[in-house]
Amino acid sequence: MAQKSKKAAIPVDAAPATALPQPEASEPQDRPAVAGFSYAALAAFGRDNLEAAAKANEALAEGLESIGEELMACAREAFQSATEAARGLLGAKTLEDVLKLQTDFARRNLDGLMSGTAKLSEIGCTVASETMAPLGGRVEAVIAQLVPSEAKPAA
Repeated sequence: MAQKSKKAAIPVDAAPATALPQPEASEPQDRPAVAGFSYAALAAFGRDNLEAAAKANEALAEGLESIGEELMACAREAFQSATEAARGLLGAKTLEDVLKLQTDFARRNLDGLMSGTAKLSEIGCTVASETMAPLGGRVEAVIAQLVPSEAKPAA
């Protein structure tokens, strides 16, 4: 059997040689970090940005769900129209009946396509505006933080 080497036990309370220096009690925790911003302000700023991104993501997810529902409704209507047209074509007796059924089928599909794309376009615009709203607010906050008040244009 191979012998196991015994390692010296390290006391639990001994600090490792690479330990980071701890701040002294007299050192302020809210010291300036970057160009007049404190660490706490930067952390709050980052937290607000993450919250805005989460809200934008939530709005996008809800919007994509409504787009999917609308697409399914359009597909369902197209399938129903095709089924009705196929039944009508099976019962057609003359070429004139076939042409009339085919024309009605094409007209219904074109009307459905136009109304469906209009609804999808409206939903898409709504989703885009709802998704960008939280992010737009954060852009305004960034500009307000970075541009000095005397450099801002007068309203």
